[in-house]
Amino acid sequence: MRRRADRKLLSLMVLGGALCGCGQSDGGDGSSEVGIATSPTTAPNPDGSNSAGTSSSSGAADTQSDGTSRPIASDTAKPSENGGVDSEPSSSSEDASKPDGSSPDIGAAGGAPNDDGTANGGTPPVDPTGSGAGEPGVTPAGTTNEVDPAPADGCPEGLWPEADPSQPGPFEVATENEVGPEAGEPEEDGTVPRFTVFRPENMDESGLCHPVITWGNGTGSTPNLYGGLLKHLASHGFVIVGSNSTNVARGEPRPMNVGIDWILEQNEDPTSALYHRIDTAHIGATGHSQGAVATSQASSDERIVTSLPIEGAQPQRDLHGPAMFFCGGQDDIVGCDGAVRALESVTTLPAMYANYLSVDHGSWLSFGGNSRTDVEVAITAWMRVHLMADNALRPWFYGESCELCTNSDWEIDRKNMDD
Repeated sequence: MRRRADRKLLSLMVLGGALCGCGQSDGGDGSSEVGIATSPTTAPNPDGSNSAGTSSSSGAADTQSDGTSRPIASDTAKPSENGGVDSEPSSSSEDASKPDGSSPDIGAAGGAPNDDGTANGGTPPVDPTGSGAGEPGVTPAGTTNEVDPAPADGCPEGLWPEADPSQPGPFEVATENEVGPEAGEPEEDGTVPRFTVFRPENMDESGLCHPVITWGNGTGSTPNLYGGLLKHLASHGFVIVGSNSTNVARGEPRPMNVGIDWILEQNEDPTSALYHRIDTAHIGATGHSQGAVATSQASSDERIVTSLPIEGAQPQRDLHGPAMFFCGGQDDIVGCDGAVRALESVTTLPAMYANYLSVDHGSWLSFGGNSRTDVEVAITAWMRVHLMADNALRPWFYGESCELCTNSDWEIDRKNMDD
């Protein structure tokens, strides 16, 4: 009941803001952005919760006297909502709710297309698994995963086992708030945002190098609002670095790219929990609303081998790997036109337009509990295919009759994905 009440409150807030022109902000590209209302179409989670809890690491990074950030340290953990664990909370933790107890608005960004509308910049096709093999084809579905993570001292080469993306992964999860460097546009109080990291608690447990996902928030939001999804991804073995910026598409250098820089620095820092535990060859990007615009911006970075803008995709330049452009069929804030144009802009690389017909701008997102929405499960599957080469999940997206293609809940269009 609380979850439905929160969503009703969000709807009233957004409706009021839209009618009076309040709560809008410049999107950085000339567009305006408003908070969104989440639809009550998604059933409450089994535990009745409605927001992703937050926590921070007892080893959260600090700024040192020389201006650099202290590395991520190992931390003490406790049970979390996704079946893993979170680090003990600290005073630096950001809550996923407002002071009045309501949920933050998830921002919308209907960003304009890139000025020349071009895509890929002549980048040659890559292996759709994101393995970096350099060939447009991949190992057929159902065969053994043969992609080795990037070698590094401390995490030997190996194969990620197959996993069910609808279920929590095998890893306990640590959440670290306010870590890393400052990056992005200053907030209203003058502070410059840092980062939140969701990662496997024991980075040595798998014996493998862990892929990275850089995350971007919707307007007015922080990573902890999306904690259900991001912790779920971390439980599967991904290291998620999310900018704390509430306007993540603004600022230079771009916060989502700075997050990658910092994680790779941690991979070379012997005092960091991430030391030689990062798969530097498999980095993905995803984000929601304004964070989807930021994902489109960040994806020109050649280190990003797959991208997945959620509700706010733009035509892409210089992609370096497969992309999914997601929208909700009931979204009357951003709509699906941007995702359609983004697919049209792609030429040589695998790309998918994915419209989940029954959701709006925010109702694809779950709030707490262990149950993930169909959209969150598809996001997890996409990242497992392209960053872990989980070939058992490849038929969800690839092949003449892919599983999402034949599912009536989805409207799918694709390029270069029939094989």
